[in-house]
Amino acid sequence: MLTQEKRIRETIEETGKVFEKFGLTPMQGRIISYFTVSDPPEKTFDELVRYFKASKSSVSNSLNFLLQNKIIDYKTFASDRKRYFFITDSFFRVYFKKVLENVAELKEYAYRTVSMRTPEYPLANEKILKWIENANRFQESLESTMESIQNEKTASGF
Repeated sequence: MLTQEKRIRETIEETGKVFEKFGLTPMQGRIISYFTVSDPPEKTFDELVRYFKASKSSVSNSLNFLLQNKIIDYKTFASDRKRYFFITDSFFRVYFKKVLENVAELKEYAYRTVSMRTPEYPLANEKILKWIENANRFQESLESTMESIQNEKTASGF
């Protein structure tokens, strides 16, 4: 039987691998994952180093990247000089935007592919055009979702 700590570590590892698919390094992905499952959701640099048993430079480089890309932020308390890092809601907007860029690029290549193909094999052309149609629907849906998220953020004042 797995302890709660082992389940959390496994979840962090598995979720971290998913974040790697968005272009994050293993450490960056695991840090993001850790923020999503840990309580309290804010962690100090030293807590991250201890938890991951990683080098200070590895954690520092990861935090700097995540800060620069507004995926995480930090706060301080008047009585404490430490920075407390936490995940922002920007993470999903940043990566949804990246997904949209990739879909747009793939659609460009798909259009180019169709324009280069001969009419000799119409079924192949139809498949590519159908993919473009589905990609357009996906793109519109994701853009609408991102707009809703932005409107919610604006309305709530955050």
